[in-house]
Amino acid sequence: MRRIAIISDIHSNIPALEAVLKDIEAQKVDAIYCLGDVVGYGPEPVAAMSRILDVCDEGRVICGNHDHASIYEPIGFNSAARGAALWTNRQIRSGMFGWLTGRKKRWEWLKKLPSSFTEEDVLFVHASPRNHLEEYVLEEHTLGRSYLGEDPRQLLEENFALVPHTCFIGHTHRPGVITGDDLIWHSLPSLSNRWEIDPRKTIINVGSVGQPRDRDNRACYVVFDGASVEWRRVEYDIEATRRMIHDNPELDNSLGDRLLEGR
Repeated sequence: MRRIAIISDIHSNIPALEAVLKDIEAQKVDAIYCLGDVVGYGPEPVAAMSRILDVCDEGRVICGNHDHASIYEPIGFNSAARGAALWTNRQIRSGMFGWLTGRKKRWEWLKKLPSSFTEEDVLFVHASPRNHLEEYVLEEHTLGRSYLGEDPRQLLEENFALVPHTCFIGHTHRPGVITGDDLIWHSLPSLSNRWEIDPRKTIINVGSVGQPRDRDNRACYVVFDGASVEWRRVEYDIEATRRMIHDNPELDNSLGDRLLEGR
């Protein structure tokens, strides 16, 4: 397999994305894949779409739930996320002269993104193998806890049944690994930011570029070469993104403030 960088959950955060792309350049990868949520929450959706179109391999960008909501209806979102999705829609939709500005190309691209793809025995999805857009696969499920009423063990077993061997996900913004034989969560500190692929099935969360939620405010992505996974944390100008959010009356200030704490 090629050496690839896997990014996810950019959320229109260009300072974070550019810092990650600079770090990726130094890793000498063969390709960049994206697991979705290019837009949503953040202040620069058009620039984020353009940049991902430029740097990612064709057919190797997945639709995330915020991408979908920004085209269609943001059902089930909290007020801040819903407001951001509606504002994002107004920024990215094509309009009458979209073919002149490039908006039509970007709009059609976002609409046609696949919900998953597979290479050899590796599955790539945004959320989970059984619900590509919206289901959360969390550390809490490995501890027998659930916030939505589902049976946590059944959730994990049914998802692992759909994993060929390795599955990369984003969506939760919380990086780590779940092993399928024992349904145990492995955190980045316990792994020293590295996982060696072994015979066990695994679901691997790559973390978030634009809105980390594991109490580490640095952008996060992985490099995968078929034999191992390395998580990389990258500092970026958080305050620049925070200021852009605060300066935009259509975006809730909390979407910028949370970046400081990585939550």
